[in-house]
Amino acid sequence: MRLPQVDADGNETAGIRMPATAVPLATYTGWNLRSPGIGAPDELYSMVGSFIPFARTKAERVKTGDPRLSVEERYASKQAYLDKVQAAAQDLLQARYLLERDVPLVMARASAEWDFVTR
Repeated sequence: MRLPQVDADGNETAGIRMPATAVPLATYTGWNLRSPGIGAPDELYSMVGSFIPFARTKAERVKTGDPRLSVEERYASKQAYLDKVQAAAQDLLQARYLLERDVPLVMARASAEWDFVTR
């Protein structure tokens, strides 16, 4: 079976990295396991991905044994995170993979995702 290569966060390395994976708050997958309650638990749901957030703090990460860096270890503040997302979006805009009108949507999603992960 062929599987995609992933980085230390478990995010795929191939293709165009959108801001969510270039400046991550979680591991994102494009698949998910089926629940035994609905049958076929050995089958994958394709196109129904997973979102596995990073721990908020280093202490939380160590306590759970998560090898991925925590949010606080990655980003000094929400604004520092958003600045990195903005830079990643601008890189994609310059490469013509994003439209100018998409950048505010990327930023709004990043802000909401930060609030969700760090609450």
